[in-house]
Amino acid sequence: PPAPRAKTQERVVNVKPEDIHARKQPPVIILKLDDVKQFRDGDVHGRWKRIANYLEGKKVKGSFGVLCETLTNATPQYAHWFADRRQAGFIEFWFHGYDHATHTVDGVKFNEFNKRPYEEQKARTTQSQALAKEKLGFTFTTFGPPGGVGSGSFDENTLRVMAEDPDINVMLYPQPFDAIGREYDSSGKLKILDRVWAVNLESAVGVPGFQTFLNGYAANPDRAYFVLQGHPAAWDDARFAEFEKIVDFLLSQKAVFMT
Repeated sequence: PPAPRAKTQERVVNVKPEDIHARKQPPVIILKLDDVKQFRDGDVHGRWKRIANYLEGKKVKGSFGVLCETLTNATPQYAHWFADRRQAGFIEFWFHGYDHATHTVDGVKFNEFNKRPYEEQKARTTQSQALAKEKLGFTFTTFGPPGGVGSGSFDENTLRVMAEDPDINVMLYPQPFDAIGREYDSSGKLKILDRVWAVNLESAVGVPGFQTFLNGYAANPDRAYFVLQGHPAAWDDARFAEFEKIVDFLLSQKAVFMT
């Protein structure tokens, strides 16, 4: 028999910044930056300090996701960094999980807030909120589930826990809307902010890509807001420069950066 015909791949056409016209209604941008935790020297990692200084210097708002396990032994130096950022007024800190660890069910790995019983998810959330209150002086009002493995980062138990938490009122949804997400969003208690996968800071985890972002942004001209995810602890100078290009482009588009 004849050999199967090779599949033709659609050619990606890279968009140029100057070809993207400003929108009549500027987009709202939420910089969802993941995985703040206390470093082994008792301080926040220097790359987190770098991005906080950058955003504050640009007067751009950003949202930093906190892992709460290291709050157990939070040093005064670590806690003061949070207080200083909150006082400056540009950074929101949100709940990104207790330890970001995976667990195994029937030989399959799942992320921290997926396939755990309701009671366990509730306990992790309650413990994290108590640590934040004790060590940092505030509780989280926003939640974004931690990932790691490709089996989903939350389940319906997660949505129930977050809707019941007295302080959480926003969930950074790690996917486009589905039926259960719309149900909770319409309930009035939990505001769901969903994602557009094609429009993101990083083209791969830990690797910001300006061109990939531009292509996705140009392809979604009617979208009102974008939740853009990144992992600043993984950004060296070259990767940080790509992030800067994205921010500068969005500023040229008159984007509104919000927490």
